[in-house]
Amino acid sequence: MARLAHWLDLFLQVVTLTLLLALSCVVVLGVAFRYSGNSLIWYDEVAAVLLAWITFSGAALATLRNAHLGFNGLLLGSPPAMRMVLFWLGEAIFAAVFAAMLWAGWAILDIFGNESMTTLRFVPRSFVQSILPISAGLMLAGRLLTLPQRLGAAQAGIDHEAVEIEHEIARAQEELSRVRAETSR
Repeated sequence: MARLAHWLDLFLQVVTLTLLLALSCVVVLGVAFRYSGNSLIWYDEVAAVLLAWITFSGAALATLRNAHLGFNGLLLGSPPAMRMVLFWLGEAIFAAVFAAMLWAGWAILDIFGNESMTTLRFVPRSFVQSILPISAGLMLAGRLLTLPQRLGAAQAGIDHEAVEIEHEIARAQEELSRVRAETSR
């Protein structure tokens, strides 16, 4: 599972960065054309769609990395038995919400039928909106792939955020020591 999670992480990084670069190019292009007096009619709509896609692919990446906001204090402050009840309750709520989002996102694609984007008539509206069920599926997959690690951390009472903060403090202290050693030479 860890290997699959790693490849999904890489895939989501590439997709999100590619979308971010595409949005940057569209914005620069739109500004340049607007400055020249020849505004692009499709600029605003495409930029909005790209921003939405970046948001949803980034959300899937954050889910895979367990980087969304959570209530770890409540979970980890509970006795072990209650902690497991809260952990599984949270997982069930997450799965229900994103399964509903996947289903609704898929169902809405049929509603659009043959509609297309307003400014780019060759791009189907269903393609634009397909990010909803895709991201919901990726979030569910990411959550399932990281379940063993998150379950183990919850059972052990390990706060992922506290571990990350301690790691960054240790890294910063190591870097500061290295810089001090270099400047004292």
